[in-house]
Amino acid sequence: MPPFWPFKRTNKKEEVIDETPPEPIVYRKGQDVHTEKHSTTEERNESAYKDALALFGGGDTTVVASSNVADEYDGVSDEQSDDTTLEAEPAFEWVHHSDGYHYKKLSNGAFEPTAYVKNADGSYSIYV
Repeated sequence: MPPFWPFKRTNKKEEVIDETPPEPIVYRKGQDVHTEKHSTTEERNESAYKDALALFGGGDTTVVASSNVADEYDGVSDEQSDDTTLEAEPAFEWVHHSDGYHYKKLSNGAFEPTAYVKNADGSYSIYV
């Protein structure tokens, strides 16, 4: 005999909702539905658009197509590149250490931990 079950089992009744499904939207090839849908809304109200353009566009109500800004770009000016170069690369002095490598001594007296090797032409390269 199976064990005694202390709780009453009930049958769950599914609620049936009598509701008609929405009408399907049918699109036809060549039919322009977007202009029909938005023709009467305020999105297409040109006077409101021009008023907003005049308010936020400095008073000009002419509508102009956007242009490619990259065509008008003439590059970074020389003044900005010189300032950033000076800030990015502080003055330093090469110091030959007893271990045979060269190190950068910065203008504030601190050393850079990267070891360099002096090449035959006088330039320095990172020791790998």
